[in-house]
Order: sequence, then structure tokens, then C-alpha cells
Amino acid sequence: MSAFETVAFFWPLIATLALMALGLTTGTIAARRQERDQDAREAELGEFVLSTVSRAQGSRGRLVTGSTVVGFDYFRRIALVLRKLVGGRFRMHENMMMRARREAVLRMAETARADGASGVCNIRLVSSNLASSSSAMGGCEVLAYGTAVWD
Repeated sequence: MSAFETVAFFWPLIATLALMALGLTTGTIAARRQERDQDAREAELGEFVLSTVSRAQGSRGRLVTGSTVVGFDYFRRIALVLRKLVGGRFRMHENMMMRARREAVLRMAETARADGASGVCNIRLVSSNLASSSSAMGGCEVLAYGTAVWD
């Protein structure tokens, strides 16, 4: 087998591994950037009150929402399939869902704050699957909702 035939034989494997490495690298960079952005936005909220208490006494309120959609990239879908074979926690997906919940709550809080509210009470989170597990696309939506209150 000549050198050209050897390279031609392994080219699909090399290309697949290179694309997976590129996907993992860019996904990790994007996740870290999003976490830094969320940290900064949470710091900007400062004394803004977020609570799961069902009702704030003596306050008027209005429903506020915030939502986000998280798509699962191919690298994470492959890792999920491999993890299903051996069992255990899906740490990459847990991390993605944590970031999605933070983003939904931040969007809800920012909406309430822009309307002049002093806080949000009765916060609830809901998530839904966007595609079946056999679909080529996968992801979920996280919706945060609560009652914006004014003193």
C-alpha cells in the first residue's frame, strides 16, 4: 500500500476526529464565554430580589417571563450515546442545562428590572424537549416565570 493509498484510507477518520476536536474546542470556548457573561449580568442585578416565595405582602405584581433554547451539538450527542452504554451522570448535559436555567432566570429578572420592579417572587422553571431522541437535532427550552413586584 502506497503512502497516498494509506492517507486516502485514513482520511475519513482523520477528518472526523479533526471536526470533533474543533467542535469540542469551540463549544467549550462558547460555554466559558456565556458563563462569564452570566456572571457579569448577575453582578449588575446587585440587590434585585429573586425569590420562590409565593407572594410578597403588600406588593402589586405582574407576570414576567424569560426563556432560552439550548441546542445539543453533535459532539455532545455522541458523548451522550457513549455514556448511555456505560452508565453514569451526563455531566456535559447537566452543565448545559445549568447554564440554560441561569440564562432564563437572568432574562426574566432583566425584563422585570427594566419595567421598574423591585424584585420577582414565586419563580418557577419549566423545561421541555424540542425533538425526539432519534432526531438529528436535539435540544430543550427552559422557561422561567414569576411575579414581578413593586413596593
